[in-house]
Amino acid sequence: MKKVLIAALGLIGLSACASHKLCATYTGVLPAADGPGIATELTLNPNGTFEMESVYVDKSTTVFADSGTYSISDDNVLTLNSESMEISYFQLEEGQVRKLDNHMNKIIGNLSDHYILTETNTCDIPNKK
Repeated sequence: MKKVLIAALGLIGLSACASHKLCATYTGVLPAADGPGIATELTLNPNGTFEMESVYVDKSTTVFADSGTYSISDDNVLTLNSESMEISYFQLEEGQVRKLDNHMNKIIGNLSDHYILTETNTCDIPNKK
């Protein structure tokens, strides 16, 4: 009986880790194919939703807004599921998120360090990783 109880508590602990949510804002300038970059602000809400605003630097003042839900895998991959049915991936790192390609791989090359958004704001919620 004791083994069953320990196993059950272990499973509850694992499911709690897999379902943790963040409350943070990340900002930075991501690379753009035809300009100096895309100023980006990503906000993760503790209810599992996100908002992202992007503006092309030196190209336009138009703000592109996106929103939807997010999830975090056991290997700290943040998956954004936008309302427009697009999926984006980021690797959660200490104080930042790193944009991943469409196959959840780290983007490599000369610009690899430019695919990072830095944490600029957090709020206190339980289970923040």
